[in-house]
Amino acid sequence: MQPTTVSERFAILDVLRGFALLGVLLANMATHSGYFFLSDTQQQAISTAEADSVIVWILHFLVEGKFYSLFSLLFGIGFALQMKRSTTLQANFSGRYSRRLFILFLMGLLHAVLFYVGDILTVYAITGLFLLLFRKASDKTLLRSAVIFMVLPIIQYGVFWGAALLSNAPPPPPDPTAPRFFDQLILQYQTGSFVDIIQNNIGGLIFGRYPDLFFTGRFFRVLAMFLLGFYVTRKMIFANISANRLFLRKVMVWGAVIGIPCNLALAMIMETNAYYGMEPLGIIQPLVYAFGVPALSLFYAAGICLMYQNKSSNKVLNIFSPVGRMALTNYLMQSVICCFIFMNYGFGWFAKVGPVYLMLIGIGIYLFQVLFSHWWLGRFRFGPIEWLWRSATYWKWQPMKK
Repeated sequence: MQPTTVSERFAILDVLRGFALLGVLLANMATHSGYFFLSDTQQQAISTAEADSVIVWILHFLVEGKFYSLFSLLFGIGFALQMKRSTTLQANFSGRYSRRLFILFLMGLLHAVLFYVGDILTVYAITGLFLLLFRKASDKTLLRSAVIFMVLPIIQYGVFWGAALLSNAPPPPPDPTAPRFFDQLILQYQTGSFVDIIQNNIGGLIFGRYPDLFFTGRFFRVLAMFLLGFYVTRKMIFANISANRLFLRKVMVWGAVIGIPCNLALAMIMETNAYYGMEPLGIIQPLVYAFGVPALSLFYAAGICLMYQNKSSNKVLNIFSPVGRMALTNYLMQSVICCFIFMNYGFGWFAKVGPVYLMLIGIGIYLFQVLFSHWWLGRFRFGPIEWLWRSATYWKWQPMKK
């Protein structure tokens, strides 16, 4: 089996990946910067506090969760395209695909340890293996399974909530004299060396990130979007957008009808501690998330597909395409840049900047990536990390220069 050539790519998929990367960056800025580690009192002490609260609410409503879901959908599409191509060429797809995911997992693990605990690549690599079980599934099975995996986090949270309710041991009251955990964490990131921060990241992965992924049912949610992407590829909707305009309009309408009210409710609940505090109101969060977040993600995807058919908007949207072609490189680059902005070994702005300025910084980073991606792909066939990934997958150095 030979690597996919650049000419075989679907341009709209690169546009969608580039657009998704912008949303992923904006959603991640609050964790990259340590803003979400601050207490309410500390957040209110920032000079832009009033405007910051508005930005946070908008992020909850329109951004958080929606773009990693869109990215997950695109991952499922990529899987299906690879599988289809390997079937045509009668190649050993499972072995090569598994190796590809193993390499992705190693990249994600290095990314999480060195730069960003909130890495999503390891989640994609682990969850992606389960897609192999659905290679021969019918379209109905794909859709039904996607719905089941969307709903599972609701059931899971209900079990946790019920267990907490039945427990007779109330949590110990907080000690007002004890130092706040996140204050200690902030201090470590503000003053620690590169090695210190790596140690913090490892602890954060073991005791924070991975338990949270399990608690929130993130693997189920990602797999649900993978399966939807698989289904979309089966129907080749993105390959002939003009013939599927009516369907895409329906997706937009239903995406808005379901997504907007659900995400309004989600944004309001996320302003409280009901979910992690296992309060009765918390059960609503996974419920509205399960239906509202994928719906709004599909609304975005369908809207961009329809806009791409218009010549004037097509030119604007193509700005995203090079960023999407280098999606892995740009995703990792975002973390590296943010580390140099916020960590002690860089500018040291950790936990010192509010969302108003964080959004400006994020947009600035993304604009740089647009320029860099255009420049790079004008000279090379692939992004640098994509090139390494492909070369390792095929056990052969791939041609790089155009």
